[in-house]
Amino acid sequence: MKPFLNQAQGALKHLLEDAQLYQALLEVGRDVLPRKLQPHVLGISFEEQNLLVQIDEAVWATQLRFHEPDLLGIYQQHFPHLMLNRVKVKVLPQPPAPKRKPKIMVPPTKEDAKSMQELSEAVESEGLRNALQRLSQRAKDSSGN
Repeated sequence: MKPFLNQAQGALKHLLEDAQLYQALLEVGRDVLPRKLQPHVLGISFEEQNLLVQIDEAVWATQLRFHEPDLLGIYQQHFPHLMLNRVKVKVLPQPPAPKRKPKIMVPPTKEDAKSMQELSEAVESEGLRNALQRLSQRAKDSSGN
């Protein structure tokens, strides 16, 4: 895939270069932040003379405020021509995780319990034998026998 991307031309090439630039900006910013804050910084860009830091949750904005001088300093050092003088924090809330459907457990039948018990008697491994016996017993208990 990379050789294909290296051969990109025109608009695609510019998009790839922009993506690499934004990734580099993000890495520079994350490197000056504490480890617990780093994964919450989603993007870094410039808006007029402001450093724009995008985070995933508002709760991290307060933490980020303590590190504004460090962030601003590193970008002023690397990009003095931008004349950055302020950090703006924007929250980009992440979509909620999809809800999982609860699994409906079907209890084993009496026949299953009997098969597990018989199988446990033929198994040499003590651990597996005990596990099968416990499953068999649980299956018997859940079926009411």
